Amino acid sequence: MRIRELFRLPSKPRKALVAWMREPGDARSATALSLSVIRSARPGDRSPEDWEEEQFFKKIEASLRGEDGPFAATINVGVEAGREYKIVGPDAPSDSYIQSLGLEAGLITLTLSNLSIKTLYVNASAVNLHLNNCNIGELQVQNAREAGIRMDKSNIGTLRVHQTSLGHYEMQGGSLLNVVCPPPGLGNPFTGTVAFTEDVFFPRERDTYILPGPQPYRNLRYHLRALENAQMANLIHSAELAVEREDETWTNQFVSYLYEGMSDFGSSALRPFLWLLLFYALSVCAIFYSDGAEVPPVFDLVGWQRALIDPAWGEYWRALYLALQPVVNPIGIFGPKVLLIPRYPSLALWLSVHGFLGLILLALVIFAIRRRFKIQA
Repeated sequence: MRIRELFRLPSKPRKALVAWMREPGDARSATALSLSVIRSARPGDRSPEDWEEEQFFKKIEASLRGEDGPFAATINVGVEAGREYKIVGPDAPSDSYIQSLGLEAGLITLTLSNLSIKTLYVNASAVNLHLNNCNIGELQVQNAREAGIRMDKSNIGTLRVHQTSLGHYEMQGGSLLNVVCPPPGLGNPFTGTVAFTEDVFFPRERDTYILPGPQPYRNLRYHLRALENAQMANLIHSAELAVEREDETWTNQFVSYLYEGMSDFGSSALRPFLWLLLFYALSVCAIFYSDGAEVPPVFDLVGWQRALIDPAWGEYWRALYLALQPVVNPIGIFGPKVLLIPRYPSLALWLSVHGFLGLILLALVIFAIRRRFKIQA
């Protein structure tokens, strides 16, 4: 299993995909495909469901395999309630795409899989939309107060939302490269739950992707705070701080990189804990391979302490114990008397640094937990 998958680290979108999302395409050359027109042309001997499936949904799928297209498709009339509609693209990567897809009619449950769409419009209040492994250049949402949009491993170039325009919005994996939403003080674009998993990629550089600067994050964070969605607001705030870093002095930039690397600006409790484990492992290896633990006289050892001079395992126990001292008793703040001491000055210096860093990392773990669960002092 890859490290990114193990710790759910975001994966950056490919440069070619970002370039594709920046390019709006040629809407004038796209073939218009309207569900209302398809329905009006239905022969009397064909059932509505079979006719629309063949002439609309399957026709869009065929265009992605090199037949006709690209289409500017619109679902602008009501469909059969309780039925799940699907549009599935090719499993293999393809240069074909849908120029635009508009959802403009009442109640519909639609699943889109393996698709590339330049512009996806959601302009209906009762849409239940699921995107699986899709690339969307721009997702525009308005007048969809009760709509639910759920995405799995999908990439969004720009999310454009208006006041009170969207209900449930959820992303698992994938990326969100830019957000256009009302500024602070105006109406909240969200009326329901907003959720991003930790492996969603948010740009932390301006202009490299589509994000122009930190302001889109500021706007989004304000609205998430207004929803009392502190967890998602903190996630966005971390990306915002990274983008703002370009305007700072070099000293502030250095501190920013350090803070981000250690704890993702106080948002991650796992990251400082992993750093603690890494420093502990380094100390154990340094002590073990240098035989750097000074053993006290045998007559001073009692009980479990005699394991430190065991002929078979003593050197391992000494390394594990001495490396632990800077963590549980950093820089001797719980008393100067210790059981083992480092044998070499360089090792003593490293263990002092280890203890100092351990204090900082422990504080970051506590701060991240407090921030995550909003524990009040």
